[in-house]
Amino acid sequence: MATPSIATSASSTSPIVSVTSALSYGDLFLTNLSQSFSTIDSDNQADTSAFADGGVATVYNNAVVEADDTEVLTFATSSAFGENKDYFGFAETHAVIVGNFFVDAGKTLSFNFTSAIDLETSIEAPQQIENASVIREISFSLYDTSDISKESLKDFLTNLLPDPDSIQKNPLLFFSLSGNLNTSRRNDNFLTSEKSENVTISTEFKDSNFEGSQKFASAFIRGSVKRSFNKQANVTLIALRRGQARVAAPEPSPSLTLLSKPGSLGVATQGRRQGATSGRSCDKKVMKVTVGK
Repeated sequence: MATPSIATSASSTSPIVSVTSALSYGDLFLTNLSQSFSTIDSDNQADTSAFADGGVATVYNNAVVEADDTEVLTFATSSAFGENKDYFGFAETHAVIVGNFFVDAGKTLSFNFTSAIDLETSIEAPQQIENASVIREISFSLYDTSDISKESLKDFLTNLLPDPDSIQKNPLLFFSLSGNLNTSRRNDNFLTSEKSENVTISTEFKDSNFEGSQKFASAFIRGSVKRSFNKQANVTLIALRRGQARVAAPEPSPSLTLLSKPGSLGVATQGRRQGATSGRSCDKKVMKVTVGK
């Protein structure tokens, strides 16, 4: 499977230069699905913004979604880097995957999953005027949508892409992994995971440091899902990937000046249309912005 390229930055050796960095990475892989999707679609977004006045700000996103009948993968890296003073950088990614199954009576829907997040923040300001923060959330949930007519199902699934939280149903099962780091507020730091019945964890690793000027939080979880159905059912899977990285010194104000035009590279292909049942679809976005002297 593809792996993301993660941008790295080297700070100046001058003692007067202050450097701030933030990195947010997350991935989710669903494999070995026992039931092929009848339809699957995705929405993959990546946004950046940066300002600088006397400093330099660099922000970077790499966000990927790939899917076929029995496999889904999505990963993203968001990073932000600031140097000197008076800068702001923000990188954000958001992906939604909506898949639908028809499961026969007496059958079991099952699949394996792996999920990981890696969060890092670092500040080097003597006066503590800098701030770095990162967020990452990975989740999937399964819903019984048997009560929705075949005539209405297509529109129902399409409407979930822009607003997955709009579904008014309790999940049959769910899993989530999330974390947050903030260099200026200790109460905002956490690393947590949740799951329901029918979700089995086989491997779990978590490590974190929420103290000092350099913080990190990492997690890797592997598991499986099994859910049996006594009668024929229509089932909808919603998988989410959200994350952002942010640096600022100090907090941005309207007086900050954009000193250079942002350079950006974007590559995107449409997710598979509703009703398609074969072939692999890929949705990839890469964005990078640097502003400053």
